[in-house]
Amino acid sequence: MNLTTKIITPGNDVTDAQSVRRQVFQVEQKISSHADFDGLDSQLTHIVVYDDNIPVGTTRIKLLENNTLAKIERLSVLASYRGKHIGVTIMKAVDDYLRKTNIKIITLDAQAYVKGFYERLGYKQEGEVFKEVGIPHVKMIKEL
Repeated sequence: MNLTTKIITPGNDVTDAQSVRRQVFQVEQKISSHADFDGLDSQLTHIVVYDDNIPVGTTRIKLLENNTLAKIERLSVLASYRGKHIGVTIMKAVDDYLRKTNIKIITLDAQAYVKGFYERLGYKQEGEVFKEVGIPHVKMIKEL
């Protein structure tokens, strides 16, 4: 693998991020395109991991509460790249990016079956399991 990580700032082309999400969420998990593509992509920062210029994983960062809280959304990795630490690479890039800002707390809504992945990265579950787009999720939080 020849991996590179790119930060896509608001207003730039998010086609690569959306191509990964379309495959993971819409094709694999049968989530509607309207639920995934909520119209906010162009306003948010995205992190995309490439293997030889092919997008293989992504997430997006939404800043909240006067830019003191970051919410990680739509972390996705192509099926053929799972188990190869692409998710860890993405989340480390998130941490590195946010450490350069005033962000002190990161939150995310994880699909319940991957809660352990986030716990290994320092996140803690907050609250009970809830359903989002018909899939069990848990809110997770991490202090930088």
